Amino acid sequence: MDLEWRAAPYRWVRDLALLSDILPTAFHGLMEAGAKPGSTVYIAGAGPVGRCGAAAARLLGASCIIVGDYHKDRLDLMKQNGCETIDLNEDVPLTDQIEAILGEPMVDCAVDYVGSEAHGIGREAGDMDPAHAINQVMDATRPGGATGIIGVYGPDPLAESKAEQEGTFPLNFGKAWIKSPRISGGQAPIMHYNRELMMAILWDRMPYLSDMLNTKIISLDDAPDAYATFDQGASDKFIIDPHGLIPA
Repeated sequence: MDLEWRAAPYRWVRDLALLSDILPTAFHGLMEAGAKPGSTVYIAGAGPVGRCGAAAARLLGASCIIVGDYHKDRLDLMKQNGCETIDLNEDVPLTDQIEAILGEPMVDCAVDYVGSEAHGIGREAGDMDPAHAINQVMDATRPGGATGIIGVYGPDPLAESKAEQEGTFPLNFGKAWIKSPRISGGQAPIMHYNRELMMAILWDRMPYLSDMLNTKIISLDDAPDAYATFDQGASDKFIIDPHGLIPA
């Protein structure tokens, strides 16, 4: 493998580039939520980090991976890659939608990949609700299960309310507490996971990664349009190759 890597380094760049941040961050969320072979997993958010989370859950042997999001193209991409999906625009409680898939309303592991830039569900999907994602994943976690909080929750000086400016959020902690869950989160220790994830990529244990991320290689000139597309919630993950070295 060393010889192959030296001879053709750019074969792996589109996947290895994810080690800089989003793949180990997503993997950390699954570790915090205790994902293991056979686990049922709910992933809040099908952006690039959430999609890496789905890929990481697959690597870890999860039995059922459910992804919730508002964007149809993201959900379609996840469904094409073997995940169950939940459209959060539907005016149906999350646990009811999970039950329609699993036959029970809660999962073993749930991970919040959204953070405080969250929206409500159903009729409230257009409204900002900074604590929505974290409350939803706690609600979706079964008694004795675990929840990973990877989305960013911090002070926002531009927020409307004083509480959000100070970084305090209304959590349904009592509802979660009664289920005796493990709730863990925070910034991911990227370097802690990098080597094992790199080896998983180099030994072709994640051949689905580029498909799940919908990775596209672009030139530096295409970057402004790519940022605009990404800002609209598209299902693409862009990697800038300014020198044209990465194979299409």
